[in-house]
Amino acid sequence: MPSGSRRRHLVARPVLAVLMIVSGCGAPAPEAPPAAIDAPQELSWSEQITAVRDGTATEIRVTGQPVSPDEWAMLGDGCEALEVLDIDDVAPTPEDLTVLSSLPVLRQLRLGFEVDDAMLRDLAGLDSLQILNLPNGTFTDEGLKTLAELPDLELLRFRSPHVTDAGMQNIAAIPSLRFLHLIDVPVTDAGIAALHKMQQLESLYIDGGRCTDDGLRALLEALPELHFHRDQLHLPDDPHRHPHD
Repeated sequence: MPSGSRRRHLVARPVLAVLMIVSGCGAPAPEAPPAAIDAPQELSWSEQITAVRDGTATEIRVTGQPVSPDEWAMLGDGCEALEVLDIDDVAPTPEDLTVLSSLPVLRQLRLGFEVDDAMLRDLAGLDSLQILNLPNGTFTDEGLKTLAELPDLELLRFRSPHVTDAGMQNIAAIPSLRFLHLIDVPVTDAGIAALHKMQQLESLYIDGGRCTDDGLRALLEALPELHFHRDQLHLPDDPHRHPHD
């Protein structure tokens, strides 16, 4: 297990800031100042694609507008510098997702649409991926197996009602995973037991699920340095618990 000094070094990395954003941990976010009301609208997909191609941007975030199949295909032409892709309203086929293989430095990916096993397999070749967020997954334990092929995956956040206890074995096989957030995954104590061997795991959030307090305490005994929340709260006897406003 990493020493305390080593762990402090690890959590200082930028990926933890992302964890706080997607999982809700950390200090409460301040209210936006009134000027935020006049903030510019989200740029269109084509405008953001152009910025990446011109070298003036490395991120594309489109959460308030639909993206057509033809627009999605634009990722395959001149977007090799893209590092972050955050998208909601698009319905690509598994074949459409293969365009992501043309993004060699993509490190952060959020797909807000439904992602099934076939689509998950198309993500297995994204060797640079560090953060994967799939809030509307329909994949199964079988699909999760492919994520073990991602050598640098550090943060995984997903929702899928079709992942079972057996899928936790597949998650435990992801070698570099440090942060895990399960949302409405029907995992029980038996599944959580598979995570006991993940000595590199630093943070676990479980929203929903079927775990008991006893099963979760056993996990904390196996991983005493783990930062853990269930439904955004700590267990009462968690030695690392802190107040939540």
